[in-house]
Amino acid sequence: MLIYIAFRFNDARFGISAVLALIHDVMFVFCAYAVLYLSVGGTFIACMLTIVGYSINSSIIIFDRIRENLKIMSVDKDGYEHIVNTSISQTFTRNIYTNLTTFVTIFMLYILGVASLKEFTFTLMVGVVAGTYSSICITGPLWLTLRKKIGKKAADKKTAEA
Repeated sequence: MLIYIAFRFNDARFGISAVLALIHDVMFVFCAYAVLYLSVGGTFIACMLTIVGYSINSSIIIFDRIRENLKIMSVDKDGYEHIVNTSISQTFTRNIYTNLTTFVTIFMLYILGVASLKEFTFTLMVGVVAGTYSSICITGPLWLTLRKKIGKKAADKKTAEA
């Protein structure tokens, strides 16, 4: 996934940010399982793969908006912080509506479903919440931080060579 996203967006920092956010999502669900003493089995693994796919979709939407705004807005005039903030703001409502609709549907399955569905739907609900948070609050700022840190090191090397 890291390689695909880095290739798709022509920037490895997008891929690194997305993978770190996915690790956050998986660890969040895993910690929920540990705190609640739930057993890990085949259903858990299926849920994790579903959560990863769902979460990466939300992250890519934000990254795509950042990429579009980098072309439209002036980095010198606006700065990367403003571009990332604007991109997140533009996709915020869409992400919330999409994830809320999914959460409500899964919650209804949890309430009305049979016992075998409860483990699956509980895991998905926790994953949707974690994925929503990471897509909105982690991926963009993490990309910005990586952009500043890695870009600063490259600029320092060029200055030292000159």
